[in-house]
Amino acid sequence: MTSAGELAKQCKVKTNSVKRLHKELGYYEKERDKEQARVDKMKAEGAEASDIKQAENVLQESAMMIPQTRQRLEAALAELQSFVTENEEDIKETEELQLAKETLTEIEKLFK
Repeated sequence: MTSAGELAKQCKVKTNSVKRLHKELGYYEKERDKEQARVDKMKAEGAEASDIKQAENVLQESAMMIPQTRQRLEAALAELQSFVTENEEDIKETEELQLAKETLTEIEKLFK
C-alpha cells in the first residue's frame, strides 16, 4: 500500500503535468494565431510568393502541434481524474487534492 504522503506527491505531479500541458496548448494556439496574422498581412501587402509559402509552412507547423498537445492534455486530464477518484479517501484534506480538483474543474471547462 502506498502512503498518503506518496499519494499526495503523485497527485501533485499529475496536477502539474495537466497544468503544463494546458499552458503548452495555449502557447501553440497563440503561436498559430500570430503566424496566421503574419501570413494574412503578407498576402494583403503583396509579398513575394516564396516568402508567403515559407510563412504558411511555419503556420502549418504551429497548427500541427495543437491536436497532439490537446490529446496529451486530455490523456493527462483523464489520468488525474481517475487518480483523484481512486485515491480521494487516502489524501482527503490535503492541499494537493484540493489543487487537483480545482485544476480538473478549470481545465474540463475547456473541453465542453
